[in-house]
Amino acid sequence: MTLDAASIRAEIPAVEKMVYLNTGWSGPSPTYVVEAIEERLRYESYGGPTSPEVLESGRQIRERSKRAVARLFGATPEEVLLTENTTEGVNVVVNGLSFSPGDEVVVCDLEHPSVLLPAYSLRATRGVEVKIVSPAPNASGAEVAGLYGGAIGPRTRLVMLSHVQYSSGLRMPVAEIAAMAHEAGARVLVDGAQGPGHVALDMAELGADFYSSPGQKWLLGPDQTGALFVRRELIAGLRPARVGFGFAESFDQAGDLQERGDDIEKFMVSTTSAPLRAGYLAAAERVLDLGMEAIEARQLALAARLKERLSEAPGVRILSPLEGPECSGLTTFVVEGRPAAEVAARLWDAEEKILVRPISFPSAVRASTSFFNTEEEVDMLADAVGALSVSAQ
Repeated sequence: MTLDAASIRAEIPAVEKMVYLNTGWSGPSPTYVVEAIEERLRYESYGGPTSPEVLESGRQIRERSKRAVARLFGATPEEVLLTENTTEGVNVVVNGLSFSPGDEVVVCDLEHPSVLLPAYSLRATRGVEVKIVSPAPNASGAEVAGLYGGAIGPRTRLVMLSHVQYSSGLRMPVAEIAAMAHEAGARVLVDGAQGPGHVALDMAELGADFYSSPGQKWLLGPDQTGALFVRRELIAGLRPARVGFGFAESFDQAGDLQERGDDIEKFMVSTTSAPLRAGYLAAAERVLDLGMEAIEARQLALAARLKERLSEAPGVRILSPLEGPECSGLTTFVVEGRPAAEVAARLWDAEEKILVRPISFPSAVRASTSFFNTEEEVDMLADAVGALSVSAQ
């Protein structure tokens, strides 16, 4: 299937005002997402938020969202918990597993703070040892797998890694790492912040035990939405760190309590926003309609074009993988002689208003090529970066 870029862009007002190449941070929500939020907010507010009809329609939005996410994940709705962001899902897992002093957690130093900080917290609060591997930003899958293989051992309890590294766009060999972790008796938690809407997913093939993701990035949904996948047979062994209405199958005021065991809804704490869920649902269903294979192919093709163009500019060094299965829609690069923050600011101040993101580690500029971007926009970025690199020489 070939995507119709013109019709897609017609539904995204932000692209009329700028060259938006920062979907890896947060995507510009299309009109169908905004309208779904507005329609639900009006219905809920004007119809009485606790009327039977409104409550039932809210339940249906939640169930439809779980089914849509399950299709995106290649999972079942019973394995999907709706969350408010990626970090919430990571914390559900990290704080729900049991750890003993001397247990090990394996991470890498390219990770987002949402992976590193929970691991460091385990070290501080539970005596867990954190083993850190250091792959190059453009390492091959074999090199990355070799590093993790050397770090995973009999004391490893959990391996935490991103599906796609936010810092360089390196797509991690999750399946290979998961196989090694499982052989050692460890579990695998994947930060999928750069996953849904970016790359095609199949939890069985990926080998992830837990996969946490957002709605506002490549899906182009609203903030404060996301989902966590927990492999069905592991739900019972994961204990809620925060307890709310979803925790109990039944209870009474005399102290009797029947906990939910293998029901993922046990992690539900309190009321969430049905309007935001409606926007998330609209975003997920549109991506499913367009087809993830076509979306992923489009994003990879644009990233390849960008890398080819940037490689022609003197003084520009690409940190991301240049080809192969390690590639993604994220391209990270350095303009020699110019700090990353300065490059990003200069691109935004240009007449075309090109929006990219500076990254701290490694210090570089990151561009996200999404399915709504065009070849012309990629060339605009490459030309602007080339001009900056020449003037820096």
